[in-house]
Amino acid sequence: MAEWPGVDCAYAASHCCSSVVRTSSFPEPLQHEVSLPMPDQPSSRSLLADWFRGHAATLTTLDPHQPVDDLEPLREIVGSARVVAVGENAHFVEEFSRARQRVLRFLAEHCGFTVLALEFGFSEAFRLEPWLQGEGDDAGLAKVSAAAADWGAADLMHWLRHHHRTSGRPLRFAGIDVPEAGGQLRPALDPVADYLREVDPDALPLLDAALEISDRFLEGSGSGAAAAPAWARLDPAEQNALTAALARLLLRLRGAEPLYVRRSSQRRFDIARRRVEAACHTDYMFHAMDALLSGRGSGADLSVREIYMAESVRWHLDRAAPGTRDLRRSPRDAHGVPLLNRIRSQSSSLCAPIPEAFDAVLAVPTVTRDRTVRF
Repeated sequence: MAEWPGVDCAYAASHCCSSVVRTSSFPEPLQHEVSLPMPDQPSSRSLLADWFRGHAATLTTLDPHQPVDDLEPLREIVGSARVVAVGENAHFVEEFSRARQRVLRFLAEHCGFTVLALEFGFSEAFRLEPWLQGEGDDAGLAKVSAAAADWGAADLMHWLRHHHRTSGRPLRFAGIDVPEAGGQLRPALDPVADYLREVDPDALPLLDAALEISDRFLEGSGSGAAAAPAWARLDPAEQNALTAALARLLLRLRGAEPLYVRRSSQRRFDIARRRVEAACHTDYMFHAMDALLSGRGSGADLSVREIYMAESVRWHLDRAAPGTRDLRRSPRDAHGVPLLNRIRSQSSSLCAPIPEAFDAVLAVPTVTRDRTVRF
């Protein structure tokens, strides 16, 4: 039984009809580690154009409310995968959001996936889930999650709520990200405070110390990029005190796990620990983002957020029901160099071995800023 979406396509902007291009017709992985610019010679362009014609499927619409039968080529690409990951090469693009919603619909309605794991706060998702399952009124999203309402996810959340109400196979929602995209600690630590009052009040001073420091510089911060300069204005002693309090709190939870589980449950302990881990990763990101913005960034320093999200996917999979599910020969030029070697991301081209990175690429003819996002 299939049960898990994240999703196996990435979205790329190009000047062509909306289409899904399959890159997974290749039995062996590419051996080339160095990505080269797209060749200009006509023979390479002609070869690549012919390859696209043979591997592309044109979509009839991006309207998320229309039938999704035109996405049928995805079924073979997804196959028996347990996890399907959907990406996008720029945030807050209306066409990408609509296309993603259609892909999710297809996976849920035609492929049997029943869990949606989103780049959304791990902790915040637990509060949002009851509303998605039908609690409250349809207009209450902003009261439950301002982040979901203000940052381009409102249409998706309303669709999930409607899908849960009308479908025989509702989608469970799971968050995988750090709190408020790295700009807050309270969404993760406030629920832990409630938990500690029940199972270990003696550990509360550690949490209170962390919140007392973070409240002084995180007020009104909605992202890691906004939080980092405010963190940098703290005295170094306070920066270190915040890190130490969070590290000691995490070690306290790890050391007292049997006691906590006996006083609550394994699931409640696991969620509390994951929330504290989110706070620790966010604290690290304050320093990493500040270093990046000031020109002192270290290689791979910002990857701690990606590590947390990847581990969160595994966390949910490890605790999912049995059977839960959560894409190689590519065109080459006359010299054997792969032609699928870059993808447009934001305002630049990113060199990457496309067939190794993606199983399919969904291209749209235009890109429009999502006007529902409140910057």
